[in-house]
Amino acid sequence: MPIEVTFLGGARQVGRSCVLVKAGGRNIMLDAGVDVGVIEDPFPLEPPEHPDVLLLTHAHLDHAGYVPHVVSKYRTPLIGTPPTQDLSETLNVDYLKLKKDEAPYTFADVMNVRKHSVDVLYKQPMHLGGGVEAVLLRAGHILGSAMIRLKAEGHVVLYTGDICARNTRTQTMIDLSMSDADTVIIESTYSSPSDQHQSLQKTERDFALAVTETLNENGVVLIPVFAVGRAQEVMLCLEAYIRSGVVPKVPIFIDGMIRKVNVIYRMYWEHLSDPIKKQIRYTKQNPLESEMFIDVEERKDLVKMKKPMIIISTSGMLEGGPIVYYLKKFGDDPKNLICLTGYQVPGTRGRMLYDGLRELELEGEKVKVEAKVAFFDFSAHADYPGLLRLLSAFKNLERVICIHGEERKIINFCERLESIRKVEAYAPHNGETIKL
Repeated sequence: MPIEVTFLGGARQVGRSCVLVKAGGRNIMLDAGVDVGVIEDPFPLEPPEHPDVLLLTHAHLDHAGYVPHVVSKYRTPLIGTPPTQDLSETLNVDYLKLKKDEAPYTFADVMNVRKHSVDVLYKQPMHLGGGVEAVLLRAGHILGSAMIRLKAEGHVVLYTGDICARNTRTQTMIDLSMSDADTVIIESTYSSPSDQHQSLQKTERDFALAVTETLNENGVVLIPVFAVGRAQEVMLCLEAYIRSGVVPKVPIFIDGMIRKVNVIYRMYWEHLSDPIKKQIRYTKQNPLESEMFIDVEERKDLVKMKKPMIIISTSGMLEGGPIVYYLKKFGDDPKNLICLTGYQVPGTRGRMLYDGLRELELEGEKVKVEAKVAFFDFSAHADYPGLLRLLSAFKNLERVICIHGEERKIINFCERLESIRKVEAYAPHNGETIKL
């Protein structure tokens, strides 16, 4: 019997990742995310058949934000690494608060996921029935993130989720030790030849210099971040550069749900990069809990402060969270600096700023942004060379299915793969089924 792969979300878009794989008589759902950048159709399509199990690559909302709905409706087991299980619950609770009545599930649904959760470690084989075997492999994207390798019907299918092809301060890069897939379903966020990350060291130096320049001019540095992954990378970067004396020691305020996430990072410190593990183990100190970082108690107190400071706050694309408050209060001063640190989905305020728009609608009012805006590529996604290196590891590769990217990039990526790698390359639409 052929394997059937149906795309319920994430095809020719970044957001609402959700794939249904039918193999061995089993319906296996891979991820269940929401689209944080649009109002219409933010949720995946409903599956054509009842999913038997849901495997989760990582906790970001565009991959995990629909999980409570799926588990509640279909009573499916949820399989993921322990950090992914805990982080996704935290983010889903926050999403529920943000969306209120627009959310596709309730707080009870989020809590109900616990009853259906199955914790699995990397490289631990799982037998899903019907002769289907699944293995989670380190993806290097955020804490607990994984690729999913499925073996069934004589095929080996690798679903990458989001992957990082370089080491970062908190994560070790993607694990390619099991590279026997004949089909790879790959993220294509940075899939254009022009998408080449500069070295992380240079990004950090540029970031530190820009922050220092703003602080020396008595400005305020606003850093909108994703609570999971980007926040921790930025915090560790600042901590290191302040200790070395490059960045002036000023108050660094942390707002949003970053602290809750940092607690989970502390719980699962053995999943972090080797340098951080060694630091925590031998010094008994977690750099994410440095005295440099101050929890915000009253936001209005920060507005009254006259001295330079740094504010790290969710959300990373300026779509909600405390950063909207700070943007309204500090965005009109040309001395200040707004640091974008990750991919900005089209349609979000962060993308509008990135594209040069300087008037935003915030909570019903027009706000002119006079502050400087700069992008620093702390991305935890593989760039174009990284994606090609990943695919070159698979010697038996027959086909590549490109998802999780802007439509134009995905189509062009497929054309290049067919030319360079001489493999079949597909750019499916949502709702489409591909038979292997």
